[in-house]
Amino acid sequence: MTSEQFEALAKLISLRGGQSEEAARRVLVGGEAPGTVAVDLGVTPQAVTNVVRRCKIALELARTAAGAGH
Repeated sequence: MTSEQFEALAKLISLRGGQSEEAARRVLVGGEAPGTVAVDLGVTPQAVTNVVRRCKIALELARTAAGAGH
């Protein structure tokens, strides 16, 4: 995912900056491992996994709504 795509997705699901947005960006744009990001940010791996899952679900829904399929 590009930075531009991530910015659009973050707006779509109302990510409001902070650690959740940073974690999602690092995993989805930067390709970092969720566990590494969790340690770096001082959050639980589950928190990182949850925000990434939320982003992926929203992305699939947006694709479906746009008729892009899978």
